[in-house]
Amino acid sequence: MKKNKERSICMSKTVREIALAMGVPANDIIKEKQRIRDEIKRQQITVSKSGNKFVIADNDVKKIIEALQGKENEEDSNLNEEKEELLQKIEELKSRNNKLKEDNQSKTEEINLISSQKDEEIRRLNLKIEKFADDFKDLNDKQLQLNNQQQQLQAKILEQTKQLNDSQQQLLDSAEKSSKLQDKVDKMENASLWQRITRKFE
Repeated sequence: MKKNKERSICMSKTVREIALAMGVPANDIIKEKQRIRDEIKRQQITVSKSGNKFVIADNDVKKIIEALQGKENEEDSNLNEEKEELLQKIEELKSRNNKLKEDNQSKTEEINLISSQKDEEIRRLNLKIEKFADDFKDLNDKQLQLNNQQQQLQAKILEQTKQLNDSQQQLLDSAEKSSKLQDKVDKMENASLWQRITRKFE
């Protein structure tokens, strides 16, 4: 490429020819021509006219090319530095991303463990609640049985009380009859002969 450039600057050149001598692709000719014009102004290079074209002397062409190539090299160097910085940032981001993945995995495992423990605790509490419900049902059934037994006992006590009252009344009636009979017997034993004959004991 350097030999081509040396051959291309052996005589005066137009702006376009300078761009082509630098090996600029056809798609970038317009952009490169503007860069060459800006460099001509910056270096205050005299432009000559040859026919209907404006040309730049060989020495000036060389200075322009060297300046632009130096800028390209500087731009390439800056781009390389920027690329290195970007690559470094990418590595840092990868490292941070890996760290975040590890933290996320650790947090996920911790959450899963806590969730599993909570599920186990909930299952244990549900079993306890079911047992309490069964115990309460059994207790309620026993309470109903006791209530029924209490009602039956109360009915039995009432019946026995009634029977006792009836027995007591019968005893009272029997005692009264016995007392009357005893009085009659006493009168018979204490009656006179005439009373015994007439059977008038009053």
